[in-house]
Amino acid sequence: MGAILEQLEINQTLYTQLVIFAVLFVLLSTIYFKPFMKLFHLRHQKTVADREAAEKLMGQAESKFDEYKRRLTEERQAARQEYDRVLAEAKKEEGVLLSQAREDAKKITQEAVESIARQREGLKAQLEIDVESMARSISEKLLSRKV
Repeated sequence: MGAILEQLEINQTLYTQLVIFAVLFVLLSTIYFKPFMKLFHLRHQKTVADREAAEKLMGQAESKFDEYKRRLTEERQAARQEYDRVLAEAKKEEGVLLSQAREDAKKITQEAVESIARQREGLKAQLEIDVESMARSISEKLLSRKV
C-alpha cells in the first residue's frame, strides 16, 4: 500500500495541506463566512420586511383611494341633487314670473283695449257733433244760395 501511496504522491504534504485547509476553513468560517451569512440573512430579512411594509402601505393607499372615490361619488351625487333642487326652484320661480308677466300683459292689453274703446267713443261723439255742425253749415250755405 505504501507503493501505491507513493505512486499517487500521497505523503506528509497531503496531511499538512489538509490541516492547513481545515484551519483556514475554521478561521474563514468564523471570521468571514459567518458574518457574511449573518449580513446576507439580515439583508434578506430587511428586504422581506420592507416588501411587507410596502405591501401594507399599498393596501392603505388603495383603501384611501377607494375612500376618496366613494366620497367623490357621494359629493357628486350631493352636488347633482343640489343642482336639481336649484333648477326646480328656478323653474318654479320662472313659472311664477311668467304667470305674473302674463297677468301684467293681460292687464296692459285690457287697459289699452279699454283706452282705445274710450277714445273711439270720444271720437265718435266728437264726430257726431262735428258732422252735425258740418251738416248745419252745409245746409245753411245751400239755403243761403237759394234764397
